[in-house]
Amino acid sequence: MVLAVLLACLLPGAIPAFSQRLRAQMRAERRAERMQARQETRRQAARRAGFFERLRDLPPAEQERVLKNDKRFRQLPPERQQKIRENLQRWNNLSPEQKQKVRQRERVFSQLTPEQRQNVREMSGEWRNLRPAARRHVRMELRRMRGMMPEEREKFLDSPQFRERFSPKEQNILRGLERLFPGGDAPSQ
Repeated sequence: MVLAVLLACLLPGAIPAFSQRLRAQMRAERRAERMQARQETRRQAARRAGFFERLRDLPPAEQERVLKNDKRFRQLPPERQQKIRENLQRWNNLSPEQKQKVRQRERVFSQLTPEQRQNVREMSGEWRNLRPAARRHVRMELRRMRGMMPEEREKFLDSPQFRERFSPKEQNILRGLERLFPGGDAPSQ
């Protein structure tokens, strides 16, 4: 009886503390599981990227032979297989200089933070919607801005000349890509 009274007095205070520790432990386990899943996804993406980088360096006939014998490729939906073949064909039609530029862009992209990569993806979509003349105009301005100090770029982006020379869409692209330059407001590596 004394034991029952003693337990009745001690347990109510212990239960909330135990419950809090249990919840904290469960949250930590879920975070660890999510982190593991993200790491596995990154590893799979890196393996796929490595596979296709090696595949690009093969002659077209060898590329097709590898694809026909690759189990993962054969398991893809036919539309995805066709898209991969089209991308390889486009790659094979590039000149060596163009291929080198693509590889260089891939290296730069791989060094960006996830936030910077997302920014580039968003700006790329907007970029593709510009007319060719507007793309050239924006590209020339990006080159000019790259040579500026961060304070100069900021001053230029806030200037009336900037608003007069570029459409709102072009301004958005320039502001978005400016974040990738050293000293931009996105973290740089």
